Amino acid sequence: MAKTDDYTVDGFDIELNTDDRDTDDRDYINNITATIMEISNEFIKRHSNINLCSSQGLSELLKDIGRKYKADINNIKELDILWDIYTVICCTCRIKPTLLRFCMMISINRDTLNSWLKGEFESRVTSGHSVTVQKWKSECESSLYDEVIQTGNIGCMFALKANYGYRDNVQIIAYDDKAGQPEYSRAEIEERARTVDLLPGAAEELPD
Repeated sequence: MAKTDDYTVDGFDIELNTDDRDTDDRDYINNITATIMEISNEFIKRHSNINLCSSQGLSELLKDIGRKYKADINNIKELDILWDIYTVICCTCRIKPTLLRFCMMISINRDTLNSWLKGEFESRVTSGHSVTVQKWKSECESSLYDEVIQTGNIGCMFALKANYGYRDNVQIIAYDDKAGQPEYSRAEIEERARTVDLLPGAAEELPD
């Protein structure tokens, strides 16, 4: 059983949306999902003392999945399904998804993923790898951005600054869709912007 405060993860029940897929695609997605769920839940049974709601605990689970599920790295369709499953696992454990941890799950070096992201090989551009990895990166950025908007989390702000080019003087403003007005007052926005100045100089200096 994984536990953080009063929150626990006793198992995973993952279901991806396949309503717009044909029967073959639906079966393909469901088979991959069922396999990852089985591996994950078996891991929980074997390691009930591991806290999946911690960075180390989640990493151990993902490495276990990587050892037991041999993803076809050439098949971007399969990798994209695995990404969706991965983000559900992260959400369940209340941990932000990162490309680095996903590399653990599909057993590839992060330099390989970076090469896809940069479009360094024409074969990976035409296969759809590059554009798909860019989508994954955008989802990670969106998750961090939403957290900053909702809570002003300093660690997430640091990650945006370090990995996505956000500047010290960036102003993050959330809008109320109904009224079309800023959700935060000017003072609150300025206070959130100033939190960046409190960030450490490197990721290694962040608290656990």
